[in-house]
Amino acid sequence: MGLGGAATFLPIRLSDLSGRDGPDAQRRMAAHFGKEDRLDKTRWAMVGTGLMLQLIGRDLGLTENVDPQVIVSRTQMRADVAASEFGFASGSADLASVLKRDDIDVVYVATPHSLHFEQAMAALKAGKHVLVEKAMTPSAAQTRELCELAQSSGLFLMEAMWTAFNPAIVEMRRRVAAGDIGDVQSVHANFCIGMPYSAEHRLWAQELAGGSTLDQGVYTLSLAHMLLGAPASIAAHGTVLHGVDADVVATLTYHAGQRAVCANGLTSWSPLSAYISGSQGWIEIAGPFWSTDGFLHRHPDRGPSAQAEEFTYQREGMGYVPMLRAVSSAILEGRTQLDQRPHAESIAVAESMDEVLRQVHQS
Repeated sequence: MGLGGAATFLPIRLSDLSGRDGPDAQRRMAAHFGKEDRLDKTRWAMVGTGLMLQLIGRDLGLTENVDPQVIVSRTQMRADVAASEFGFASGSADLASVLKRDDIDVVYVATPHSLHFEQAMAALKAGKHVLVEKAMTPSAAQTRELCELAQSSGLFLMEAMWTAFNPAIVEMRRRVAAGDIGDVQSVHANFCIGMPYSAEHRLWAQELAGGSTLDQGVYTLSLAHMLLGAPASIAAHGTVLHGVDADVVATLTYHAGQRAVCANGLTSWSPLSAYISGSQGWIEIAGPFWSTDGFLHRHPDRGPSAQAEEFTYQREGMGYVPMLRAVSSAILEGRTQLDQRPHAESIAVAESMDEVLRQVHQS
């Protein structure tokens, strides 16, 4: 995705995706799974029994090429309860032992941000493919290090930006890339939720890499990066409370003059929608935009009587199935990246988050 223009995004077949792939990689994967003729599932371990388990746990079981083998928690009792409730074959309180198991292919890290780097690094060093909750890590340096290790090891690694796999977002990007709204001039995205302060909540905990940017801003900034690429400059303003960024508005400016306005916060509410403005029309993404069920495509260039075109789709499970399916398929085919969320984009978004946090904490 170049600066100053809309990113090219076309319908993607797994056979066309980038990464360390080809016959050699596929033969290595076949040997890893112990069979040459038919690879149809990957075996998963999920690390973390917090909110993400509630959101994605059952989608793992709904995804036809995913086999949820083990859920890892801090206590065996909690792991056993989670395994029973969400359909994992077993529970464990010992991540190190899980990483040594031959029947685990993929590790999904869904713990607080402060643990992502350490746990993902351990999984990669153990030879496991890894899906890491967003933000991948609290810093661009750590995200880059994980990506470099995955690439040098020939392992799959991806930040779990499920928004990029949402059918409505895929269709929106296709229309933008095809020029259906003309030249993109601006992107606006909002993710502000009122969350009263609680010392026990991870979003208010500095030691857990809490705050609004890593949790909510990663979505608003990612939408801007999907459509316009990395910005030429960023101007961020916000409020720091209890040591974390509580409210942030960031304006991303591009060389050709486009702008993206990204708002995220913990102390107030906003519409959770987004819109993309073009020279020939605009697209309104229904909220919450990161897990939307559809959008309106408006065509003012066709005259005042032109009707808005609505796009909707039928959600699978909680909405994570398209991402999980794509990750598992890519691994089975010997891929190490997916174009919907490549390493380069995760690093670029992390760099934007670094700059936003630097400015907010220094203001």
